[in-house]
Amino acid sequence: MRFTLKNHDFIIRDLLPEDVDEYLKFFNSLSEKSIRCRFGHLLAKLTQDAAVQRATTDADERALAIFDGQQSSIAAIGRCYFDPQAHTAEIAMVVAESHRRMGLGRFILDRLIRVASDKDSRSVHAFIATENAPVKHLLRSAGFIAQSGTDSSDVEFVLHSIAKYKTEQCVAGRD
Repeated sequence: MRFTLKNHDFIIRDLLPEDVDEYLKFFNSLSEKSIRCRFGHLLAKLTQDAAVQRATTDADERALAIFDGQQSSIAAIGRCYFDPQAHTAEIAMVVAESHRRMGLGRFILDRLIRVASDKDSRSVHAFIATENAPVKHLLRSAGFIAQSGTDSSDVEFVLHSIAKYKTEQCVAGRD
């Protein structure tokens, strides 16, 4: 799907195994702070094999990538993990430093919630590093509520009602 934000053209679509080279460039361009905020700890630079694993999903996972308009580079990645028995989903996302403050975080968050809803999830969870103020603010603005953290380095945010979120987004004109 093509879209425009702040006069920049983008394409959002599933991350595919053939996107490994772009995924590697994206991941390896992230700062240590971005990697720590996304994964909860600092990871070494990503290898080709690890990138192939991350670009390959199964029935309980979906990865979305936002590419620039020519699909030559990735600007953001979002991932949704499903627990069909509990009717919940866990999301994670990261936006390239060069593409922040453009609305890509909100855009991919909206799509991840829609993906979770399509898989019959009733709630969405996100584990966010305590130092990641921008994403914590984004989640709160979308109706997520902070729960107790699993440890001192992250906080769990929960969106309890996907149906209510989708209704509010349609009313607000974000659909």
